Amino acid sequence: MNPNYVRLTLILGLVLGLLAVARLLAWPLARVSLSPSAVAEVGRAVPEAMRRVSAESVSAIVSRDPFRVERRPMRPAYDPLRLAEQLAPPPPRPALILAGVIDGAEPSAVIEGLPGIEGSRVMRVGDVVSGLQVRQIGNGRVTIVGMDTTWVLEVREPWKN
Repeated sequence: MNPNYVRLTLILGLVLGLLAVARLLAWPLARVSLSPSAVAEVGRAVPEAMRRVSAESVSAIVSRDPFRVERRPMRPAYDPLRLAEQLAPPPPRPALILAGVIDGAEPSAVIEGLPGIEGSRVMRVGDVVSGLQVRQIGNGRVTIVGMDTTWVLEVREPWKN
């Protein structure tokens, strides 16, 4: 094969390819147009209310524009790390221990660990100490309510543990 013939074939193929690409970019392959009846039908399909917008609606939309210049960020600024930390730890829950129960006409309970009280304290149903109220006493068990918690205490038996 003659090298000049190969070079001429390559150049001719390149020119024809560039012309084809220019044709596709510059002009569509097929013309698309709507018929005059379809154009008229689209104009009639839009209701009259959609064509005109009242002045009140426009003023309401413009007055609440979220992209207006006067709009400022909220104070304090959003900080996701601040949300993760607790402001103050909750107060510690007392470790209450039921030392004993006295059954009878008016049952009593001997309770240890009441906040602000040194040692044990004898309590009856309805007694309140440091915000803790005795609700029920019976069968070696005492129910105490307070500090958003309900305790059900049972008599400790050190010989079983």
